[in-house]
Amino acid sequence: MVTFHKSEKFVQQIKLINTIKGVGFLTAATIMCEIGDFAAFRNPKQLFAYFGLDPEVNESGKFVGTQLHMSKRGSRIARRAIFAVALASIRTKRNGEGITPYLREYYEKKSGQKPKMVALGAVMHKVCNIIFAVLRDEKEFTLCSPEEHCRKYQRPALQVA
Repeated sequence: MVTFHKSEKFVQQIKLINTIKGVGFLTAATIMCEIGDFAAFRNPKQLFAYFGLDPEVNESGKFVGTQLHMSKRGSRIARRAIFAVALASIRTKRNGEGITPYLREYYEKKSGQKPKMVALGAVMHKVCNIIFAVLRDEKEFTLCSPEEHCRKYQRPALQVA
């Protein structure tokens, strides 16, 4: 029988992903099982490609394709889990407030310009960014506005004499 300890990195990563609003325990475990060793990913684009969320390029010679789709080359199970998280994140409560207000606003802005599924794909991209940041920084997810986030991580201006 295998026993797990709270100090194991994999269990800690599942708990970190579980702190994101819209992610339940089973979804967090599914995502981490599909990712496996997170150390293999150096930037979020690698994680997008692994999930199959990256755009599929359709070019040949001088022909440049204008319609881009998700490549769907990655893990189908992980992509479905990210889709479920994106749907849960843009859902609204009974009072009309979003579960994750900033992702809800982003979805509404995108869906005004693009088809609904394209807007949902953009939210999936954001969710994947959040997952990458939580696992990279090894910190729990805290909900803050993009402006607050920029102020928190802004580099101090260099003093030039």
